[in-house]
Amino acid sequence: MEDRSRRFINTYNQLDQYMRDYLNADKNISHNNLIDLASKKSSLFRNYKNDLKEFAQLRNAIVHNTHFVNKQLGEIIAEPHEDVVAYYEDLLKKITLPKLAKDIYRSIKSDKVLTATLDTKIIDIIKYMYNKKNTCVPILEAYKLKGVFSENVLITLIAKGEKTEFNELKAYDILEYLDIDSHYGEYFAFCKASDNIFDIKEMFQKQDHKKRLELIFVTANGYQNEEILGVISAWDLVGV
Repeated sequence: MEDRSRRFINTYNQLDQYMRDYLNADKNISHNNLIDLASKKSSLFRNYKNDLKEFAQLRNAIVHNTHFVNKQLGEIIAEPHEDVVAYYEDLLKKITLPKLAKDIYRSIKSDKVLTATLDTKIIDIIKYMYNKKNTCVPILEAYKLKGVFSENVLITLIAKGEKTEFNELKAYDILEYLDIDSHYGEYFAFCKASDNIFDIKEMFQKQDHKKRLELIFVTANGYQNEEILGVISAWDLVGV
């Protein structure tokens, strides 16, 4: 058997065993059924379901007489292209060793994330947002979230004609507007540092029709009352 064929079949078999272990599945369940079952259970498999199905079909096309020659490897009757094999191997790595939230979030302590405190003046927050082209600024105390100032909050304040003396106001003066549950047209979510990126992508995909998910806050266990480790926006997932 040629090297490409061996690599392709080995990848198929590794994936097959991984799914059986993951699902605690009976050995008689077919590879395609394993993909279907895993896709119902995991966003990771849902994301790659179509590709996995196509590779399963390709495996059946290049392997002949699996029951008579060797049930595991069979007789190779065609050679897969190098690009196909490399992609399949990469897919296996992405499935068995997926990137996690902790691998991609922007640290709340870095200069990549604009933050403010309850004592920060609103006018300063607005200037930060303008200069850095940010749409929202988390308000933190001891790295715990107290609220979020966003363009949405600014528009709400102006529309209601209340508390618009921004030169004097501080964040704690408008806490009712900063509360993440009170934002009009947008919402915020939390995830664990150990959540995989496919679960996170689904959070952005499954959005409320009336509100958009603006930002995900990453904590150790995904709870709002924990210290914020970092943030993830939809832009952070581009190309991941």
